[in-house]
Amino acid sequence: MTQIHISIRKPKTGGLDSVTGLMRFRPVRRHFDADKNLIIAASFDANLSETGELTVDLLPTTPAFVWQVVELADSPQAYTRYVEVPDSQARVEYADLVEVDAATFVPKDMTGSQLLKVRRASTQSEAETLSAQYPDVLVFFNETASVAKAAAIMSTLESITAEAQTNAALAKNAMLSARSSADSATATQSDLDVLASNASMAAASVANDSQTVADTASIVAAKGETAIAAIDSTVRAVKDKAEAATTVLPSTGTTEGTTDTGTTEETTEEPGKDSTPAKAKKATVKEA
Repeated sequence: MTQIHISIRKPKTGGLDSVTGLMRFRPVRRHFDADKNLIIAASFDANLSETGELTVDLLPTTPAFVWQVVELADSPQAYTRYVEVPDSQARVEYADLVEVDAATFVPKDMTGSQLLKVRRASTQSEAETLSAQYPDVLVFFNETASVAKAAAIMSTLESITAEAQTNAALAKNAMLSARSSADSATATQSDLDVLASNASMAAASVANDSQTVADTASIVAAKGETAIAAIDSTVRAVKDKAEAATTVLPSTGTTEGTTDTGTTEETTEEPGKDSTPAKAKKATVKEA
C-alpha cells in the first residue's frame, strides 16, 4: 500500500480556507493482484478532515488498472481524476500523482506523442527474457531483489571457493605424505637390493667352496682307491709268497725236548672192524 496525502483548499478574502467534503476512490477495471486475488471495480469513500486534509492507503497501480478519484463527491464542485499510484514506502502527495487518460491509461501530458510501452519483471533474468521477446517495450525489474539474489549467489560461490581451497590443502598434504612414503619405500627397496646382492655373493662363495670341497674329496677318494689297490696288491703278493714257502719247506716241530724224525702209519684191518691206523713209534734222540 502507498499512503496518499490529500489537502484541498478554497479561496477566501485574504488567503485560503480548508474544504470539507467526501472523497471517493474506485479502481478502474477489474484485475488480479500479485496474490492472484480478483479485485473488482468497487468504490469506497473517505471524508476530509476539518483542516481539509486526508491520508488514504491505496494499492499501487499496474498496467491493468488505475485509480479513479472523485473529489468532493456528491457536491457541485465534484471533479473526477484518473491517476497512477506508485509503489512507495514514503508518503506521496496527491498533487504529484500522474493523471492519465481514462480509456488508454496514457498520461495526459503525453497525449499525441508516441506511446512508450512498459512491462514489469520480478527478476533481471526475467527482464532480459521479456526485452528479447518485446524489443519495443521498456521492461522494469526490482533491482533490490536482483542485487540480493546476486549477493546470495556470490556468498554461495565464496563458500564453494573456500571448500575447494580446503580440499586442495588436504590433497597437497596427502600428496606430500605419499611422496614421503614413496621415498621411504625407495630407501627400503635399496637396502633390500643390497641385502639381496650380499646374499647372492655369499651363496656364490658357498657354492664355490662347496665345489672346491667336492673336488678335493673326489681327489682324496681317487688317491684312497689307488692306495687301497696298491695295498691289496702287496697283500696278495705276500700271501702268494707265503703259500709258496709253505709248499717248499717240510713241516717240523719239537715237543718237550724230543725230535720227530718221521713216522709211518701202519694200518691193520680186521674183519668186521673199522680200520684204525696204528700209531707210529717215536724215536727218541738224546743230546750228547
